[in-house]
Amino acid sequence: MAMHMQMSNLADEIEIELLKAYGLPLCEEQGRVFLKTLMSSYLEQTYCIVDIETNGNDPYINQIIEIGAIKYKNGKIVDRFESFVYADFVPDYITKITNITVDDLKKAPSLKQVLHDFRLFLGDLVFVAHNVGFDYNFISNSLKKAGFGELLNRKLCTIELAKKTIVAQKYGLGFLKEHLNIDIDTHHRAYADALSALMVFKEALKNIPPYIKTTEDLIRFSVGG
Repeated sequence: MAMHMQMSNLADEIEIELLKAYGLPLCEEQGRVFLKTLMSSYLEQTYCIVDIETNGNDPYINQIIEIGAIKYKNGKIVDRFESFVYADFVPDYITKITNITVDDLKKAPSLKQVLHDFRLFLGDLVFVAHNVGFDYNFISNSLKKAGFGELLNRKLCTIELAKKTIVAQKYGLGFLKEHLNIDIDTHHRAYADALSALMVFKEALKNIPPYIKTTEDLIRFSVGG
């Protein structure tokens, strides 16, 4: 994705600010607007590694019940986000997978509040997740339903990146944790899985080809054929 725009009037400025509010990492310089990720070194980029848990597959009641996220820059975790989300129903099979019960969620903040807080935490950072399409789209759709607008952040999938940089028989998070000796016992909990995805991401970055320079190069590399 390449973006270079020439600002010409107030309407353009308002549109740019709206795009920024939705997470598109835009930079303005000498009347031109472009993606920060086209210029930033992927090694110095701040990434937000995200995982969510939901309460099932029923489209009428399915919602986020937990969000975990980690800000990562220059080899270090610089911030974290973790929250349950209020829900009055959690199917037994979800409880068996996650150990999350209705009692855990009774006093949790509302979905709207957690989404508001998460969006502020995420800002315009690159959204990273294992199977990013699921987490990104689910959160984006939830934000739209809550009246906050969609996500426009640049995104990167650790499954796709791992396939290009890590030799393994499978690329599910559980298998890669074992394959890479990632010592995080908890599975199917949002923060723990975000942390596991970060460990996969760090391992993948060790094997990035030398021609990859910018964050946008890394994103294109991860999705390229």
